[in-house]
Amino acid sequence: MMDYFMLYPSRFLIGEKEFIAYHGLLESAIIPISVLPFLLIIMMNILMFWFRPQEVSRKLVWVSFVCLFLDFLSTVLFQAPWNLSLSAGKNVALMQKITDTNWVRVFLESSQVVIVFVLLKQFVLTLALKTVGSSQN
Repeated sequence: MMDYFMLYPSRFLIGEKEFIAYHGLLESAIIPISVLPFLLIIMMNILMFWFRPQEVSRKLVWVSFVCLFLDFLSTVLFQAPWNLSLSAGKNVALMQKITDTNWVRVFLESSQVVIVFVLLKQFVLTLALKTVGSSQN
């Protein structure tokens, strides 16, 4: 999400001549900094279907996955192709379109983070209650 709040707005400040080099720098870093961690998060969510602790809501794992999947679709179908087309040069209208439509990804990613914290809370609280219960016996 750092991209959305820092890098997307900064593109508007870059001059026409410098834009292609600036955008190329951003694109060269996108895979290791954004794509690989995002794919790792998706894989971890998928693993939760098979290795989900009983204390963790199956429904919330599904909701988390749906958020990630919709985010992935939005990225692959819209945001990534639009961003790649900026490699040809600065296009303020396209940059504005990317920025204006990115709220979908911000919402999905923010929702997914909240869900992960709820899942973590479920797991930790249940373990804490089990620990307190077993120590009292």
